[in-house]
Amino acid sequence: MACREEIDFFCNYLKYEKEYSYNTVRAYKKDIEDFADFLDRKEIRFSEADHFSVREYLSGLKENLSRSTMNRKISCIRSFYKLMNERGKLKNDPTEKVEAGKVPEKHPEVLDKKQVLRLLNKKFGNSKIDIRDSALLEFMYSTGCRVGEVSSLNKDDVNFFSRTARVKGKGSCERDVPLGNECIKKMHRYYTVREETGWGGENAAVFISASGGRLHPRSIRRIVKKRAALAGINRDITPHTFRHSFASHMLEAGCNLRSVQEMLGHKRLHTTQVYTHISKNVLKEVYLKFHPRSR
Repeated sequence: MACREEIDFFCNYLKYEKEYSYNTVRAYKKDIEDFADFLDRKEIRFSEADHFSVREYLSGLKENLSRSTMNRKISCIRSFYKLMNERGKLKNDPTEKVEAGKVPEKHPEVLDKKQVLRLLNKKFGNSKIDIRDSALLEFMYSTGCRVGEVSSLNKDDVNFFSRTARVKGKGSCERDVPLGNECIKKMHRYYTVREETGWGGENAAVFISASGGRLHPRSIRRIVKKRAALAGINRDITPHTFRHSFASHMLEAGCNLRSVQEMLGHKRLHTTQVYTHISKNVLKEVYLKFHPRSR
């Protein structure tokens, strides 16, 4: 690939300066490499590309990609050229005349409170795996943490005295999240089993695999799907469903948006506002039920 040096520079910037997550860097790398492959076929360098080049590249993708994915690719190319111009490596920006399309509003998938209780109260058994999974699900709903944050959590990060856990979010930003009573109980039981059985040995990770290693995000996703199916919830449940449900239920109960933002680790309040439509729906139901002049 003719543009390898520029791509490496861009990816290192995302990784070390912007401190983006591994998955985000990988996605951006794939996007810019795809664009570079297109330019190579046209025998065009990054420095020679114009807005016609970008539009031609994007037009060949439209049939297979969603609007949000298309916008991500445009954003990647735009970020690439912005960086290269700022650092004096390139003097053109072919994205100046390319606009991103409007993405239809998409609301997060959430579980209602009855479904959450059915899943968390389900008796899966008394094996060490069952006890771990019960604590894992409770922790995710109690904290609203991302799956990567749950996987990377260490035992020293959990403070039972202050009833909090310190998690490292995107961009290596740390935050303390509160732990509920049920979460504390199940975590204590899980820790006791680990200590009594020697499970995991000196492994610092909170959640470990059957073999004693750190539980990988992929494994957590499989556990969530398995436990949801066993609880009779016939939906495509993921760890992020717990995060969405946590935020929505907090807002429904009257928690203010800023507090939810802090607990989720969102940098911008706008990101958290996606959950407000759900609480508004609940408020409407309450209004219709109780206001004497609502009907």
